[in-house]
Amino acid sequence: MLPIQAAGRLPLIGFYALYFGTVGIVLPFLPSYLESLALSITQVGLLLSLSPLLALGAPHFWGHLADRTGRPSLVLTVLTTGSCVAFVPLLFVDRFPTLVATFAAYAFFASSITPLVDSLALQHVAQEGGSYAHLRLFGSLGFVLSSTLFGFAVDSVGRAAVLVPLALLAALTLWSLTLRDSGGPSAGVSVHPLSGLQLLADRDLRWLLAGTALHWIACAPYHATFSIFVGSLGLPPSVVGISVGLGVAAELGVMLLYPRVANRLAPRHLLAFAFVVSALRWAGLSVTTSPAIIVALSLLHGLTFGAFYVASIAFVARRVPPHLRASGQGLFAALTFGVGGLVGYASAGAGYDWLGGHRLFATAALLELAAATLVLRITPNEPHHPA
Repeated sequence: MLPIQAAGRLPLIGFYALYFGTVGIVLPFLPSYLESLALSITQVGLLLSLSPLLALGAPHFWGHLADRTGRPSLVLTVLTTGSCVAFVPLLFVDRFPTLVATFAAYAFFASSITPLVDSLALQHVAQEGGSYAHLRLFGSLGFVLSSTLFGFAVDSVGRAAVLVPLALLAALTLWSLTLRDSGGPSAGVSVHPLSGLQLLADRDLRWLLAGTALHWIACAPYHATFSIFVGSLGLPPSVVGISVGLGVAAELGVMLLYPRVANRLAPRHLLAFAFVVSALRWAGLSVTTSPAIIVALSLLHGLTFGAFYVASIAFVARRVPPHLRASGQGLFAALTFGVGGLVGYASAGAGYDWLGGHRLFATAALLELAAATLVLRITPNEPHHPA
C-alpha cells in the first residue's frame, strides 16, 4: 500500500502528468499542423494568441469562483470537461474564422487549468507538507514523455496532433474526479471579485509580474514557431521531439533539485540568472542551423521554464493570503501568460514572417536581458522562500 502522504499526492501527480502530457504535444506540434491547413504563419500566431487573450480574464473568473466556493477541485473538473469538448472541432474545422471560434472556446477553459491545479497543490503542501516543486515535476515528466514519443512516432505532423491530445484531455477529465479539496479555515470565505487585482498594491509583486511577462514574451518565438523554424531548416519532426523532450527533462531535474537551493538564493537573483541564461539560449538559436546545437541548447530549458516557474509560483504564494491563493495564481497567470503570451504570440507570428527565424530569436535574447533587469528591482532583502 502507498503511504498516506503519497496516496494523498497521487491525484495531483496524475493530474499534472496527464495535463502536461497534453501540452507536450499541443505546444510544440500544433503550430505545424495549423500551418499544414494552408494558414500563414501570421494567422498561426494570431490563433495561438487567443489563449493568452482569454488568460487576461478567464483565470481571474475561475480563480475567484474557486476561492469563493472553496471547491477548486470541482472547478477543475468543469475546466477539463470544457477543454475536452471545445477541442473536438479541431478534428474537422480548417478555415481561419471557425478556427478562431474553436481556439477561443478552448482557451476560455484551458487557460485557467494551471493556476487552479497549482493553487490546489499549494493548498496540499501547506496542510500536508512536502514540496510544490516535487509535485509539479510530474507535469514535466508527462510533457517530456509525450513530446518525445510523439516526435518519434510520426513522420510528419498531421491530424495526430489533434487526436492524441484529445484522448489525453478525455482521460484528464475522468482523472479530475479523483481530486479532493484540502479544506481549511479559508474554505468558502467571502471573497470580493476585485480582491485579486488589489494584490497589485504590492510593489515587489508588480516588479515580479513585469519581469515574468516580458520573459514570456521573449519565449513566444520558441513556443509559437520552433517547429516551423526547425522544418524551415529541412530537419525532421524528431528534432523537435528530442529538443522539447530533452529540454523538459532538464526542467524536471531543476524542479527536483530546487527545494535544496530555494533557501539559499533570493528569488530575484534566481530569476535574473534564469533570464540571462535564456538570453544565451535564444542567441544560440539565432546563429545556428545545426540539429546537434539546437538539441544541446534545449538543455537550458531547465532554467528558461523550470527555475522561472517554481520560483515565481513560490514568490506569489508567499505574498498572497491563503484565502486568495487561487486568485493570486490567477493574477500571475493573467499577467504573465495572458499579457505576455498575447503580445508574444501575436508578435512572434508576424515577426517570423517579417524577420525570419534567426533574427526573431536574436530579438528574444535582448528582451530576456530587459526582463532580468526588471526582476532585480525586487527588494534585495526579500526573505528566501520554500518551495
